Amino acid sequence: MSGRKEVKSLLQLGYDPNHTEHWDKIDFDDKLNHLDLIDQRLKNFSKPNIQIRIGDTVFDCHALLLQCYSEMFDELDNERAVQLPEEKVSPQAFQIIYEWMLSSKADIQREHFVEVFVAAEYLRIKHLTDQCWICMDSTEALMEDRAFLLYIEAARHQQTILKNMLLKRICAFFLPLVATTEFTQMPLEDLCLLLKSSYIGVFSETDVFYAACVWLLEDWDNRHESVSDVMNLVRFALIRPSLLAQLNSFDADERIHCILRNETTKYLVAQALNYAFSSNSFSELPVHHRRMKRLEMQKPADRTWLEDPCVSEEDGELGVVCFALDDYGYDAFLERLAHLSRDRDCWKRWKKAVISAATLLMSSMSQSRSPSYEREEVLM
Repeated sequence: MSGRKEVKSLLQLGYDPNHTEHWDKIDFDDKLNHLDLIDQRLKNFSKPNIQIRIGDTVFDCHALLLQCYSEMFDELDNERAVQLPEEKVSPQAFQIIYEWMLSSKADIQREHFVEVFVAAEYLRIKHLTDQCWICMDSTEALMEDRAFLLYIEAARHQQTILKNMLLKRICAFFLPLVATTEFTQMPLEDLCLLLKSSYIGVFSETDVFYAACVWLLEDWDNRHESVSDVMNLVRFALIRPSLLAQLNSFDADERIHCILRNETTKYLVAQALNYAFSSNSFSELPVHHRRMKRLEMQKPADRTWLEDPCVSEEDGELGVVCFALDDYGYDAFLERLAHLSRDRDCWKRWKKAVISAATLLMSSMSQSRSPSYEREEVLM
């Protein structure tokens, strides 16, 4: 016993441990942002908690990052290891996608683009697939030769919607494409889609006919049964009647006789000759329309007609038959393709020409040279 009276505690004396005068005036250092810390851990691959296996390749990743972007991963139940099908998600595509998730930029690189698109669809990464479609909707970045290069990748990955969309963006690049092995190796379905297009750029429908011949003759033993399907896509009524007459009488290059002997080809050529004769003789008379209806003929739709502003019809170019002429043989067409192989970018100077199918046909009947064209913008 100390003999002291009751001793009070600090609390009883009125001290408040939760209140300190001037505490709010202390100058603290800035706190580290937890988002920055998480970002550092993700980018430094600190203690990854999920393993992604694709074929023989293994990726150590953070599940949280994958769950933030991918609906597929978000639906998983905290798996420690996930096996992905290599035909849907290639190792290269997954690497690019994971780096895209870590990056603050939305850009998508061109390399392995289709692989990334296929993988993004499989993993259900909506934002990334949307970004891919923004790229594919760009007619500046993906037109002509650039569109076909991406088509090759899309075809390899069996992306039907994508490859069909890209084929429809080929215009002035059509003839340079015909000069390549990629054209002759196209499957029938894709070739038909290309030849069906009114957007492909040619100097005359003769170009389309001979292009079809090139494809058929490249592997005749396996493609001879496709002659009818391919020839039905050629708009023979737009070919000069003098050339139609040669085709009809087999007065043409012997190499294409096997195509001309086909019953469908003979029928189409004969129908085109009837159309040319009827249009030239009776185009303004009611009997013309009755004849067209009886023969089940329709007015041929236009292609995208081209002209080369740097080459005159009289002079040609470097000894090659002028591109503007449309009354030429198969051998001359092959010479043109050889020229396009030597001068890779010459097609970029070609221009669209404004002319109707009817005017083209009437001009072909009345003169020996191609009709005059009204120049438009340069195709790039």
